[in-house]
Amino acid sequence: MNQVLAGTIAFATAAVVQAPQPPPGITRTAVVDNATAVIAHLRMDPGSRETIHTHPFSAVVIQLTPGEIDMTIDKERERQTRDPGFVWFIPKEAPHAAINTGSNPVEFVTVGIKANRPAAAAAPPIQSPPGITRKTIVDNADARVVHVVFAPGSREPVHTHPNDLVTVQLTPGRVGIIEESARSDEERPPGFVKFLTRGVSHSYANTDTKPFELLSIAIK
Repeated sequence: MNQVLAGTIAFATAAVVQAPQPPPGITRTAVVDNATAVIAHLRMDPGSRETIHTHPFSAVVIQLTPGEIDMTIDKERERQTRDPGFVWFIPKEAPHAAINTGSNPVEFVTVGIKANRPAAAAAPPIQSPPGITRKTIVDNADARVVHVVFAPGSREPVHTHPNDLVTVQLTPGRVGIIEESARSDEERPPGFVKFLTRGVSHSYANTDTKPFELLSIAIK
């Protein structure tokens, strides 16, 4: 599940207000567009494809459903069946294109990291409370992506980050979220996206009877 590859698939551009239309067979649904990131859900139908292109920003792309993707990045090309949770990091201006060569639609979450985002203070990875396991799968100048597993009943202490944070649900589960004075406790499906602004006190908890997995993306 926790693999990394430099490349991307089509998503909303962070450089302009109006996003270009995706190629046939690719649909995009905007989720977040703020000073730090532009986030979208993406679906590629079987046989849909991109032409080689670049973006003026880096990005993290997360595969949500299993499927075979033919990915070209710079001079490299790889065709492979990938599981939910596969992560691509796409450097700024890297030429890339994707083709869904499988027989089923494939869904993704794309996180475009705006080049002119407000600077964030450096912060080391946080320690895991009991019942929560963390594995870093990307850590570079733009982002740190961590795969997190919450055991039933596990809970973070209320805390803050000096950087903006995006979480993406990988497996379904009932998640309790504290964000400042707001509290929620709901079943979160795969692909559920939460953007947490830097400096905001928050906490996640597993209020389910089964584990759940998510990706935590710290934007530097």
